Amino acid sequence: MSIAHVVTFTFTPTTSSETIAALSRALDTVSDFCTGIESYRHGPDLHLRPGTADYAVTAVFRDQQALTDYLNDRHHQRVNTEFAACVAAKSSVQFPVS
Repeated sequence: MSIAHVVTFTFTPTTSSETIAALSRALDTVSDFCTGIESYRHGPDLHLRPGTADYAVTAVFRDQQALTDYLNDRHHQRVNTEFAACVAAKSSVQFPVS
């Protein structure tokens, strides 16, 4: 069973557009190193509605082990550490995809 993994971020007010661009590049790198990813997309919010988060990552993994491998991957952990200071809030959800 495939698993969807969706993460949203709200940035601190001082987060620059350069930092967000660097996060995007770093996330591209993470997906390059992880196997078991069926789909991987991310990007900044378009601000079409009020009250949304600033950025989202959505991925579909082959199975729970592929998701676990991604979450524990050193590249993924590096991105989490490197950009933690600019994240004011983070939320995630996982659900089955048939």
